Amino acid sequence: MIFNIYQLMSQITHFILPSTCLFCGYWHTSSQPICLACVKDLPILSYSCSQCAESISTFHHDNHLCGTCLRSPPPFDKTYALFPYRPPIIQLITRLKFQQQLSFATALATLFLSNLQEWYKDKSLPDLIMPIPLHHKRLQQRGFNQAHEIAKPIAKALALPLDCTGIKRIKNTSAQSQLSSAKRQENIANAFVAERSYTGMAIAVMDDVVTTGYTIREFCRVLRLNGAKSIDVWCCARNQKSNELEV
Repeated sequence: MIFNIYQLMSQITHFILPSTCLFCGYWHTSSQPICLACVKDLPILSYSCSQCAESISTFHHDNHLCGTCLRSPPPFDKTYALFPYRPPIIQLITRLKFQQQLSFATALATLFLSNLQEWYKDKSLPDLIMPIPLHHKRLQQRGFNQAHEIAKPIAKALALPLDCTGIKRIKNTSAQSQLSSAKRQENIANAFVAERSYTGMAIAVMDDVVTTGYTIREFCRVLRLNGAKSIDVWCCARNQKSNELEV
């Protein structure tokens, strides 16, 4: 019901007050922040692992799991990703994070909400949403947490609590893509600490981009240790094997 009310109000607002497309700049009356023509040009996430959303061959079996999830099952249950991390999504997220264009956070949240109804048609929504936290030095430098900015309108539309303080990032880590696999694990190890219990709760963890996957694994590991019953990862973009960029 919440989905339907949100969609109806959004459509009415955009019909009365048309807006400009964030990509092409043309006026439009779509309920999305991006016009229909540009939406059609957005990249589609390829056949992917049902747990981490990494791209895999269509000939892969074992419940559609990738080799990494088969060898080392992650502490989360499923990943819901909007797009592969490639142009123009790379440019969109870069403008959000490094040019402080927060309207793109709202745009990504709106696009994410338009997919949630289909993703959760056969399961209950989580109990709360948790954006991946930034270290306080990174937060001071940037001035905002992009995962939090994306999560806020989603939480409001779904009437779900938003938890931004339950787990803190106590380690100021380097960019994962610059490191070897072993160094990536070492870099992110013990980067988070829980401030409360999550016993019996279903959690949605929100991030803008999942690249190497180590940050998400470490964050969700801490959630599991503190009692989380189920964990879904929500991300706007999922890095694919052919693209090792991280922003």
